[in-house]
Amino acid sequence: MTFFLRYMFYPLLLATTLGLFVSAQQFHWDLAAVFAWMAGARIVLLLVVEYLRPAKPEWKMNWPSFKRDLKYMAVNGGVAGLLKLGFGWLALDFSRLNTGIVANTSIAMEFIGLLLVYEFFQYWYHRLSHEGSGPWGDKLWKVHLPHHLPDKVYLLMHPVGHPLNFLISLAIIQLPLVVLGARPESIFLFNALMSLQGLVSHFNVDIKAGPLNYLLVGTELHRYHHSANIQEAKNYGVLTPFWDLVFGTFVYRPGRLPAALGVVEPNLYPESNALGEVLMLPFKKSPSVQ
Repeated sequence: MTFFLRYMFYPLLLATTLGLFVSAQQFHWDLAAVFAWMAGARIVLLLVVEYLRPAKPEWKMNWPSFKRDLKYMAVNGGVAGLLKLGFGWLALDFSRLNTGIVANTSIAMEFIGLLLVYEFFQYWYHRLSHEGSGPWGDKLWKVHLPHHLPDKVYLLMHPVGHPLNFLISLAIIQLPLVVLGARPESIFLFNALMSLQGLVSHFNVDIKAGPLNYLLVGTELHRYHHSANIQEAKNYGVLTPFWDLVFGTFVYRPGRLPAALGVVEPNLYPESNALGEVLMLPFKKSPSVQ
């Protein structure tokens, strides 16, 4: 079982996602319905596996952290999830009318174009949120900071973050789809892979992606992004590490977990459980140490 989870589980998740994409085209399934059912089934499966086989027991969700997560879910987790699903659904529906820049290319080229354009803007927003200087860098860090306050990373901590950060991220995700004029098939594949990587990136299970780490951002890479060691807290890509590789912010250390997660100097910031204080961070003058 350990071997299966470590080396086979993630490739099978990825293969299933791609298989559903191919089957939906072959059998003319409704893409929006397939997307919704796939997203629901996937999160249930991952929750069960993470509960039974955590990579680090100390990173496992407990009752206090779950109560904290519920607060964020109430504020923006459920809303963000519904918005992602809704935007993905609407993008699929309205894509019937698309005649944009990439509409006359192959599906493969269209998807690659969407991926690289999205990741370019996402990468720089994400990187500047950590490394930006001056007033704007400080503001971006405070908007993004709440997601890095937890000292453990697991599936349901994903909604921990500031609503402004979720809204900006959603805009960055969906704008390339609309502006470039993507077709339903590309939008389905883009959102299906985005939702998969969003889940596995915070997955507290010892899964290995091997060479796939150079193509897709998963558990091994994103854990380092949450590292409390600023020297290794890189990997700003969300779906692919392409721009991390291009701009020299790619960190991959096979077989090694970060020693500690969270921010460098947690005493400078409110605890993640203090929801009111956390939500006010972007509007207060406070230290910008990352």
